[in-house]
Amino acid sequence: MNKDTTSALLGFFGVIAALFTILFITYGQASGNAIDVLISRSSQLLTGSSGFSSFGGGFSANVIISIFSMVISLIAGFFLGGAMVSPNSLLRNAAVLIMNLLRSSPWLVVLYAMLYLLPFRMTILGTSIFISPFLKAVIGLSFPVTAYIAEGFRNGIRAVPDGQWESARALGYRRGQILRLIILPQALPMMLPNLMTTYAMLFIGTSLVVVTGTSDVLSIGKTVIASDGDEYATAIYLYILLLFFLFAYPLATWTRALERRLIKGK
Repeated sequence: MNKDTTSALLGFFGVIAALFTILFITYGQASGNAIDVLISRSSQLLTGSSGFSSFGGGFSANVIISIFSMVISLIAGFFLGGAMVSPNSLLRNAAVLIMNLLRSSPWLVVLYAMLYLLPFRMTILGTSIFISPFLKAVIGLSFPVTAYIAEGFRNGIRAVPDGQWESARALGYRRGQILRLIILPQALPMMLPNLMTTYAMLFIGTSLVVVTGTSDVLSIGKTVIASDGDEYATAIYLYILLLFFLFAYPLATWTRALERRLIKGK
């Protein structure tokens, strides 16, 4: 077992041990009761339903929202990033302005804006469309993440030596061909660590979607606390923290390993 693996495992089990230590310090002899509550409420916190009878609420809602938001952000971010490296100065400056605006916007403010600016129902071409809190959360989180992906896309393209462009032009390639056939195959691997870090950040940011009324894990946690009593609030939030950690920590570890591999490959 190498040093990096040992460090990752120590960090993983160390955090879990710390959370359980806090639980036992908080509840003392009543820790068993708190653990029983967590076990009995696990299905509700994970899926939003008792007995895993359905899927899409609770912690699963956070995962689904993060995936949908990331897909939208990837598509929009690559287009915005492409505009940021455009030879057209007007398009390039406009794209940079949009990127800075989105990147500087507080995520919570954007989510509140989606809550109040987007109606719950709107009519398009005679068709009534229901805009659910889930959809508002997905759209709201997509805006700032698009900016981070666009900036990473631009930086990845800039990391490719200028000589690649010049050599390709000398061979008669057009700009689009150079970008598609030469630059992107080299830039995309360098973007992967940034994309993974951005997704981890997005996933953690899904804890904010509770303000939109989405039945995420925090919303379900509040319901459980209201039902079982405030004395178990600390246990519920420690459990939620553990869920986020178990999902995000492997991503962070994998990202660091990928970065080291890319550095060694240079």
